[in-house]
Amino acid sequence: MNIVRNMTDEIDRSPAGGLRDVVHIIPLGHEIDRAVALFTKNKADRAYILAVPPDADLDPGMVKKQHYFVGRVTERLQDLGIAVTFVPVAMFDILDVLKVVSYLIRTEKEAGNDVYVNMSSCGRKTSVAVTLAAMVHEVPLYYVGADRYATGDGEECEHGLSIVEDVRTEVFQRFRIMMPRPENVRLLVELFRRKEAGAGGMTSEEIIEFFHDASVHGYENLHTAERDGYLRAGKKRALLNRTNRGHLRELEEQGYVEREWRGRNFSIRITQAGEHIACVSGLIPGPGA
Repeated sequence: MNIVRNMTDEIDRSPAGGLRDVVHIIPLGHEIDRAVALFTKNKADRAYILAVPPDADLDPGMVKKQHYFVGRVTERLQDLGIAVTFVPVAMFDILDVLKVVSYLIRTEKEAGNDVYVNMSSCGRKTSVAVTLAAMVHEVPLYYVGADRYATGDGEECEHGLSIVEDVRTEVFQRFRIMMPRPENVRLLVELFRRKEAGAGGMTSEEIIEFFHDASVHGYENLHTAERDGYLRAGKKRALLNRTNRGHLRELEEQGYVEREWRGRNFSIRITQAGEHIACVSGLIPGPGA
């Protein structure tokens, strides 16, 4: 099976008339050609450049070098009439890359724009994260091939690590990645936020309240006044059963949550796998969003 196809064919499917913006997400390492060569043949309206922040707690020389490439790529894209937005990302943190790229994809798609993701202009670890994000959100993921690599500082400053002479850009076939049902994704996002804030897990009662606030089907009338205490108790049991035997059992079987027992009581905590799902959901804003 051919997993790649021509980039021009993919972009030509976009509707004419300027009704949508063509937006590229470009996670950037020490590259220039691989970030800009595509646009000698294809048009775009806007681009996001993702790189480590200027004040990143990393080797100062490396950060300075990285922002040299950010500056060169920004200039080249602007010269081509493409509006550029710089987005700071912890590029060596897969969760942060997943979170930022997925949020950008989701918000641009909801605005009705066409989104493309460059997986060849960054390092290997970052490219894994952006590939997952593009596959989950079903947007084109493309690779710009290099003809050779820079052999000295002069070539690297002009082209980046990779030199593109004959532009060959391929789009990877989209493979569907199954996500949990939407209400369970929202729960994972809430559990992730709580963990990031140091707040711990959630009890079944807290999850029921969360689903009620999120207007999840079956939880809408949680606080409806009922005169009969027996009916209220029965309703609570029914919601606990729905929560524990439905949503939580499903997430446990998928490996996204686990129960932490304290005596006869337990709380639900997110696993590392669940953190990846929460971050790739596109529901968590990145820096400055």
